[in-house]
Amino acid sequence: MLKPRKIAMALAVALFVPQLAVSSATAARPARGPVDPPVPSIPQRYLDQPITWSVCSFDAAVKRLYPQAPTTNCAKVNVPMDWAHPDAHPDVQVAIAYSKATGTSKGLMTTNPGGPGGAGLSLSAALAAEKTQLFTDFDQLGFDPRGFGASTPLQCLTTTEKLAALPTTPDYKERTKLTHQVEVAEAALQAEACAATEFGQFVSSQQTVYDMDFLRALFKARQLNFIGYSYGTWLGGWYADTYPHRVGRFVIDSNMDWTHTQWDNVNFDPFSGQRRRDTQLFPWIARHADQIQGLGSTPRQVTASYDRIRADLVKLVKAGTSEVRGDDLDGKIYSVIYGNVRFIRGTADILVHDEYTKDPSASGKVELRHVDKAWARLAPELQAFDTIAAIRARYGVTAPASAAAAAAVSTDSARSILADAREAAVKSPSSDAVVNLGAIGTTVRCNDTAWNTDPKFYLAEADRMARKYSFFGYMNGVPMCAFWKYKPQDRKLDLKGSPRLLMVQGELDPATSYEGAARTHQDTSKATRFVAIDDEGQHGQYVGSASACAEAIGDTFVFTGELPARDKVCGTTPLPAELSVYPVNGPVNGNSVHLPRSKSGSQKVNPLLQQALDTIAAGALR
Repeated sequence: MLKPRKIAMALAVALFVPQLAVSSATAARPARGPVDPPVPSIPQRYLDQPITWSVCSFDAAVKRLYPQAPTTNCAKVNVPMDWAHPDAHPDVQVAIAYSKATGTSKGLMTTNPGGPGGAGLSLSAALAAEKTQLFTDFDQLGFDPRGFGASTPLQCLTTTEKLAALPTTPDYKERTKLTHQVEVAEAALQAEACAATEFGQFVSSQQTVYDMDFLRALFKARQLNFIGYSYGTWLGGWYADTYPHRVGRFVIDSNMDWTHTQWDNVNFDPFSGQRRRDTQLFPWIARHADQIQGLGSTPRQVTASYDRIRADLVKLVKAGTSEVRGDDLDGKIYSVIYGNVRFIRGTADILVHDEYTKDPSASGKVELRHVDKAWARLAPELQAFDTIAAIRARYGVTAPASAAAAAAVSTDSARSILADAREAAVKSPSSDAVVNLGAIGTTVRCNDTAWNTDPKFYLAEADRMARKYSFFGYMNGVPMCAFWKYKPQDRKLDLKGSPRLLMVQGELDPATSYEGAARTHQDTSKATRFVAIDDEGQHGQYVGSASACAEAIGDTFVFTGELPARDKVCGTTPLPAELSVYPVNGPVNGNSVHLPRSKSGSQKVNPLLQQALDTIAAGALR
């Protein structure tokens, strides 16, 4: 079992290099500690507001998966833009989805898919369609966090003139003076754009926490139950710290290091992303060399193939004949390794780019022939885990035929958003037209914790990380938070007065590192129980988990309230198209708890849930 002392040892040994990254980031912290804001009261007019309900657009899809599901209705409710000063600004709206328990209700259950910025309106129903006792035992509440999805959207506003003036680099991985100039200019523009409206400063975790408690009060629930993934763990931790007496059963899965800063968290990503790729994806591809044509039969050969393809992409971009970038391929791979079943999609991405470098198109873009040739290089046994329609839609060579195919689109990064906007700006007949870049989730990070305001600090970190982690060490660059003009509302989380939260964490998670999650557990050990999953790298574990053990522990807690008496280490099931689990020498000690296999061990989840997970992964770098 995973005891606090062993967690500490794991942090001391397995996180040697990332600890250097975190310690060097201490300069980003303010001199004074964070100050928790007062808890606002809820003006009665918000609780008394009339609500217009209608059947949610996704209700039919839920009932196709589970015909006995209750009807889920959707609405929008008004909330203050700033809960601290409800009368100082116009109200904004939060989109909600609600269904009543089909049995005796244990209370209100809500969820968050991650982000920041993930739209979660359908997530509660999607999870319940997979784990139907959720419909029986809880009133289900889904919501899109303020600023995102169907809620009042954050607008990041700039002009075509400013976009057209941005410098460009052929490859962010090349840490040159030009790349530095590009990163500084892009960060400054994004910060200015997302702070352009008064709403920008209030799109934050603390304001969303206030929204969550308002929704609890609106439905007259004594407490709130919660399942949160990724950034949803940050949100859950902040809620528990703000309203400890309102905490019901909280499962926080694939944890951020939510007792530390947002910068501490993003600076783990190059390390954890590299570990997942190098210890699981590339070895998996090598083991399936007889089912995947032309990438190699050893991890070293697969790495060499990837590096060759990427280098050829950069050469074509530098020659001015291609728009298919090497750093875009990195982003695609980083996002697909969120999910085990998406190893097939990641392999297809590498093959598509290989086909493109062998036969570049006159258009400078991936075309249908590249996708189809790449797909043909996968054996039917692997093709069964995805569809050619989804891969075609992913590269825009055909229109998506379904919502699931639409969720397969390319990674939505802040850089790609700027690139698309810049391309449109260059073609625009107006040099000063206003352009909305959309809701960039980094805004939440900027508003949540204090950041270093010196771009040189981040450039030095990105240069150093690029040398240490060849895959995606350069991924962070200069954040727009370096130029953020609003004061952050950070807090010191200790969960004083809160009941225990259940933390679930895969050992090799690429997006929320195990070591960061373990550190947060150490900080909150009196209020959290920690379940580690050995040799598991999927981002998002509870509900449809690869680990029957973790699923069983989660079920027992959610449906009975019982937690294990101590921290646990669980085992997991094999990666797609394999019969055994291949061990990875990572931070978990491997002493797994043996529980019966769950019925969800098939590595397939319902399409609604998979669509939600894919969408979050696709926007991971935004």
